[in-house]
Amino acid sequence: MGNIRVLDLLGLSIKDLPVSFHNLTGLHVLHVDCDFLHLNNIALTPALYDLSVGKCKEWKWVNSKDGEEVVSTVSSNLKWFCLPSCNLNDDFFSAGFTQLTTVISLDLSRSNITFLPECIKEFHHLDDINVSYCKLLEEIRGVPPNLKFFKAIECTSLTSSASRMLLNQKLHQTRGTKFMFRGGSIPRWMDKENKGPSTSFWFRNKFPSKVLCLLIAPVLDDITSELVRPLVLINGKVQEYRLNSMEREVKMLELDHIHLFDLHLLPFREGLMEMYSENEWKHVQITYQGLFDTSLIKAMGIHVVKEERRGMKDIRYDDPYTTTKMFITSLPFLFCFFLALILFTSLMAYPTQV
Repeated sequence: MGNIRVLDLLGLSIKDLPVSFHNLTGLHVLHVDCDFLHLNNIALTPALYDLSVGKCKEWKWVNSKDGEEVVSTVSSNLKWFCLPSCNLNDDFFSAGFTQLTTVISLDLSRSNITFLPECIKEFHHLDDINVSYCKLLEEIRGVPPNLKFFKAIECTSLTSSASRMLLNQKLHQTRGTKFMFRGGSIPRWMDKENKGPSTSFWFRNKFPSKVLCLLIAPVLDDITSELVRPLVLINGKVQEYRLNSMEREVKMLELDHIHLFDLHLLPFREGLMEMYSENEWKHVQITYQGLFDTSLIKAMGIHVVKEERRGMKDIRYDDPYTTTKMFITSLPFLFCFFLALILFTSLMAYPTQV
């Protein structure tokens, strides 16, 4: 039994895994999709690093010997822990959950949990959480320190305090993030806010290393259940995505959702950092025009993270060329104004003798 590396249990009528299942010491990948199966940590075999359960009746943390709620040590190899549609409730976050600190991806979507526990802040390896369609989810009591990807689609009970925690500026400035969750407020730390379907900025020299974009709209990519990728233009030239990924259907959601993402995470064919324009200003436009009914957009926002060496001297949110043109155009007027001022001052200093 120790030679089995990958095991799929699909469509079986079994209700429990036997205690001897833990003897699969060489098992690395376990995929389960059994409607009536009651799962517990016996499934977490010593070498397991990928547990993916399509659906099951429940999950319990139990001791394999006597059935008490005392947990044996979870393997440090475990990286992917995915239990969507598994009828989970808040009991899932008991003592056993705290032993999942090695996982990098956690999927608890379509469950009955009402909160994410504070102890999840100790999950330093966790960078991807999916709690989509958890209709009862209200609270986010903690956020892993290295979280990059977070999905809470159609979590209709999510509180405003939970949204504020997910919009924490430090959380997004220190790493490349992609978050989707119910909400309708744009954070104050955004540099620029637009009500229309587009937003933009100007840069010169190197493309900024971190550009955070925000969209508030009741939309979703219908194929991938991800955020709707915008059209990005630099000096009017469309930045193409790989595999024609712009040609996608858009799904309508019941409520407004916040899409907050680092522009560099989008799958462009050419990296944005490869663009260089010494002393030449380039215009970057992010738009959803033509992708869906843009009247649904409540707001867009953009925030360019300040770099210590460069500062913000190479970033602008107004047209630098328009400002220059206005200055040049106004030179004749300014010349005449100052000439008249000099003449007036001279006349006042030496009044005409009557």
